[in-house]
Amino acid sequence: MIFNSIDFAIFFPLVFILYWGIFNKKKTLRNIFLIAVSYFFYGMWDWRFLSLIIMSSSTDFFIGKKIYTETLNSKRKLWLIMSLIINLGFLGFFKYFHFFIDSFTSTFALFGHNIEPHHIEIILPVGISFYTFQTLSYTIDIYNKKIAPTNKPFAFFAFVSFFPQLVAGPIERAKDLLPQFESLSKIDYKQLKSGLLLMFYGFFKKIMIADRLAIFVNNAYGDIENLDTISACTAIVFFAFQLYLDFSAYSDIAIGSSRMLGFNLSLNFRRPYLANSFSDFWKRWHISLSSWFKDYLYIPLGGNKVIRTRRITNILIVFMVSGLWHGPSWNFVIWGFINGLFILVFDSLLFQKNSTAAKRVFNSLFVSVSWALSLVFFRAETLQDAFHLFSSVFTLDTKSLYDFGLNEIEFKFTIKLLLAFIVYEIILENFADLYERFSNFHFIFRWAFFISVLVFIVFYGSYGVGLNDNNFIYFQF
Repeated sequence: MIFNSIDFAIFFPLVFILYWGIFNKKKTLRNIFLIAVSYFFYGMWDWRFLSLIIMSSSTDFFIGKKIYTETLNSKRKLWLIMSLIINLGFLGFFKYFHFFIDSFTSTFALFGHNIEPHHIEIILPVGISFYTFQTLSYTIDIYNKKIAPTNKPFAFFAFVSFFPQLVAGPIERAKDLLPQFESLSKIDYKQLKSGLLLMFYGFFKKIMIADRLAIFVNNAYGDIENLDTISACTAIVFFAFQLYLDFSAYSDIAIGSSRMLGFNLSLNFRRPYLANSFSDFWKRWHISLSSWFKDYLYIPLGGNKVIRTRRITNILIVFMVSGLWHGPSWNFVIWGFINGLFILVFDSLLFQKNSTAAKRVFNSLFVSVSWALSLVFFRAETLQDAFHLFSSVFTLDTKSLYDFGLNEIEFKFTIKLLLAFIVYEIILENFADLYERFSNFHFIFRWAFFISVLVFIVFYGSYGVGLNDNNFIYFQF
């Protein structure tokens, strides 16, 4: 089940009504209900993988208690290592088994030894990278004595499987989200209004803009050999916006639907294409993952409190691991390495705290263009395809932009929507309380706006050229 589907359009209102009407009376009953609907939500992909969520939840609930009660540091560390092995073991097997096998055989082939490994069919469980990191942070934080383990299993299981953010985040910390499952919340109409508005905005970004950009991008990357300068550059720019709009749309819907159920999730995006440096970009892009790697990998490696060469190594390690987290491909590793280099090379040379408005605009453009170019490795199927697309930038052959799935009307409409979105992002950067201001408008105006947006989406989104219920990009990670 995906957010932009008829199934979810039926599922969520039903959950909302039952949640507030019947099940939000007692904490245990509420959490059991949330576990049941979350497992149903996830099971719509493949019921078999529910066992992984249950096993991961059970393991870390039990191990968290053992870490907390043990007095000997050696035994505490042993329990933590067990949690790491079990969780990362599942993640490694389902996501990286073939990657490591293929890399192993390729290495041997370089030395003249050909190995023919037996390939087994492995299906990647949706969302495994997200909920694995979420449960791991729980046991690590207990080990570091930042939190105490919960004594409420239903609250913990609901925390791990909470359906709005189960599949693609935000990756929540136990200290922030778990207490919300341990206490009852009352219906807050202000929260309902802001949540509904955020959901509508997410649907608009996904269905109206991101899915249109996807048509062009998919066709361009599927026909890389025939791209010219303009079409190649357009594909690069379009994918940068498609990725942002697609993923931030998921986050908006996840955060918005959670608010409507009385839960507050962490912010995952904060207008990254307006960042003034590469470091600033990563404080705005996929914030929950960036902060996870900072807290659980970068700082344990020594962070900034080490000699310069070690710090450089730590940054590159974090970014390459982050790249590998996105997928079992050397393309992702290279993408991560490049973005690590961006921080190391450019942030110290080009970006200053006290700069003019013109310099800040230039910095934002430089960061955004550099990021878009790095995403070629992120999107291309192979390294060969990535380099071929870069070479296409210098191809002088002329090809119509309307040959890549969007006719002239759809293409121009997409450009207008994209420009409107950019203007809105700039306005929102300067008026951060815009959502709050809107929520205070008269309900007649608000509902007229909601209905107008809904009608706009139905007629110009769902029924647009080639637009279907497309999966969110980050579902593959």
